[in-house]
Amino acid sequence: MNKFVIDSDCADRLIREQRSVWTLFDKNCRAMEQVESRIMPVEEIPFTLQFNPERIRSAAAPTDRKSIQNRKCFLCEKNRPAEQVGISVAEKYIMLANPYPIFPKHLTFPSVIHTPQTICGRLKDMLELARAIDRYIVFYNGPRCGASAPDHMHFQAGNKGFIPLEYLWNDIYHKQGEMVYQDESILLSRLTRWPQSVFFIESEQMGRIAKAFDLLLQLLPVHNGDTEPMMNILCSYETPAWRVWVLPRRAHRPTQYYEEGDKQRLISPGAIDLSGVIPLPRKSDFERFTKEEIIDIFMQVSLTSEETDQICKKWSKI
Repeated sequence: MNKFVIDSDCADRLIREQRSVWTLFDKNCRAMEQVESRIMPVEEIPFTLQFNPERIRSAAAPTDRKSIQNRKCFLCEKNRPAEQVGISVAEKYIMLANPYPIFPKHLTFPSVIHTPQTICGRLKDMLELARAIDRYIVFYNGPRCGASAPDHMHFQAGNKGFIPLEYLWNDIYHKQGEMVYQDESILLSRLTRWPQSVFFIESEQMGRIAKAFDLLLQLLPVHNGDTEPMMNILCSYETPAWRVWVLPRRAHRPTQYYEEGDKQRLISPGAIDLSGVIPLPRKSDFERFTKEEIIDIFMQVSLTSEETDQICKKWSKI
């Protein structure tokens, strides 16, 4: 049952129609089609570095409380460009074309109500979205984990076959996967060699996924001042089962972000960066980035392997 009464064709059509009437969006889509990229193998996985100048708005976005209070929320209907029109999703979210895409097809799903970014109470919405637009992968950036609008709840989605963690998953899991718990209706596992800590849930039953996710949420650390654990989440629907990746965090940005001169790297990693596609708004960063820096940055923002081990021991008791 498609609770949200949208599908992948509907999403594709929205993007086509928006390109035909919204000059800025079409311009950025054309730029995305010509974007310069290079492959950087990390643990035998082809990570993609993407030189994408338009992503400066996200990578360098000030997300401190004062800055958020002093700017208009660009996800609220009253502040969106007149050309940006969307499709209602169960009167709860609006499906919009993302005007600054990373994916060839990039969507944003803001809540119709201006309310803080949090996954609490919304995982099933994420699962429903993934099933409804099953040619897309849906993702969530926590309020201090790459979200440039931490004050307004939203999901994003991009076409499948673009990020390595998704389109190479079977091969990645074969080489790096470690089962944490499994029975006839659910698989809980982790990756052992991805530079970022990764937990994975697969099941045909939404209720089982929600229960496993809720337990994981209780086990992850919550930092001072936060209302939920720092994390990025990705979700895809592969008939008849969902796949959910949870990438827990301990830092918003790496030390390189705050360096000066040649040592600085303007990267504020979110779900897509940590899944193997790294958009870089500056040509200098794109040209200088090394495999060692990728691994170092991922490890800085991730939970440690020791923390992950301890969580897995408790998570297995589901």
